[in-house]
Parts: sequence; C-alpha cells; structure tokens
Amino acid sequence: MKVFNTILSRRFCGPPKTGNGGFTAGILVEAVGTNAAEIRLLNPTPVETSIIMESEDGQRGAIYDNSKKPFATLKSIAEEDFPEYPLPFIPDLEDAKKISAFYPGFTTHPFPTCFVCGPKREVHDGMRIFVGPAPEQVGFENLMVGHWLPDGTVASEDGSVRDAAIWGALDCPGGFSAVLGEPQLIVLSKIRGKIIERPRVGEDYIVASWRLQKMSRAFKVMTAIFQSDSKRLLAIAEALWLAPRNWDSSNQQW
Repeated sequence: MKVFNTILSRRFCGPPKTGNGGFTAGILVEAVGTNAAEIRLLNPTPVETSIIMESEDGQRGAIYDNSKKPFATLKSIAEEDFPEYPLPFIPDLEDAKKISAFYPGFTTHPFPTCFVCGPKREVHDGMRIFVGPAPEQVGFENLMVGHWLPDGTVASEDGSVRDAAIWGALDCPGGFSAVLGEPQLIVLSKIRGKIIERPRVGEDYIVASWRLQKMSRAFKVMTAIFQSDSKRLLAIAEALWLAPRNWDSSNQQW
C-alpha cells in the first residue's frame, strides 16, 4: 500500500474551490494503475490543500484529508466485467464541431471555470469540451455530441493523453445530458468506466453522452470517447449524478 501527500491544483477545478469530479477520479486511477475502475466521490476534494492519496497497485485507492474525511474511493474492475452498451451513431468530425456550437453551457453554466467544460477557460488552460444536442436517435435520450482536441498540457510521457484528463472527458458531458432542457445544479457521485485505448495529444476526437435514467434527484448517464475518423470507441463510462441537498453557493464563482 502506497500512501503519500499531494495537492490538487486549482487549474483542475470543477466548482471553483474543489476538483473536477472526473479529473479527481482520474488522478486516483493513475495512482492505482488500472484501465477499468469504479470511483465513488464522497465529498468535494479541495484544491490547493494538502490531501492524502492511498493506493494498492492495480486494486484499490482512496483520497482523504488529515482528519480521515474521505473524498473519493476506487475499486478496480475487470475489463470483461464492464457490460457492453449499445452505442449511438457518431457524426463526422465537422458535424460534431457544428453541434458543439450549441453547447448549453455557453448560456447557463453553474461552474463556468470548470477545467473540463468551462467556457471561461482559455485554450491550453482548460480542456474546453463543449457538447451540444445531437439529432435524435431511438434509444438514446438527451444525446449530445462534441469535439475534443487534447493538447500538450494534458500529455503523459509517451504522448498519449494522461488518464486523469480522459476521466475528466468522461465526466462533464454526461452532466449536460442528465439535465438537458431542465438545467439544475448537479454533481458527480459515482463513475464506473474503462479506457480501451488512450487518445493522442494533437488529434481530434468526438465525445458523446446520453441519459439512461432519471430519478427523483439522481440521474444515470453514459459518456464515450470516439476516434474521429474510424469512430472507434476509446473510452466509456456510466455515471451517477446527484442534485446536492446542501450546497455551498460560494463554490460557484471563481
């Protein structure tokens, strides 16, 4: 078991004072070293504050603070245990770019400085993944599509995109599918997914998301990343989003 202290940079925020949920899940994935995992986000992980990361190689991990307050837990899953989900038809890259222009977050966004999907983040600072409503397809409720061009600021040593950024890309688009047409504040609670093939820096990708289920204050969604030319599936996740009961409203502005 490895245990070490680290600090999550403010650059990787979702809400201004806390980490983006998918990216936070992803740094835990990186620490454990697994391609498929389920991560539970128990409390918002603070930025620019010392946190403790615990990992058992290839098996499990956790993030908590000095008082043992838990922020996130991870358990590795076998890739073959991740179910095969039906996938939507993926449009060509130019069509995906046009759909991105209708991103709802350009008009209403609870966290406009979010590292993954914030429209106030500049190129080479945020990931700027903007999904817009796609043409309807039977069996894919609230289908949304967007373009992603990862840059060198999210690169790993071999030129592929680092896992934390991939899990970030599997996070935010699903949140917009969850509440499309009914905007409300929701946060990521659980994400279960797998990386099949890592995207490469400087290449174009298409991200798609859709809603599986709406409950009273919970939403189950899917998000997937596709190679733009072959439409090959590279990563996929099922996520649970919740409308928080007690939210610190000061954590909605930078």
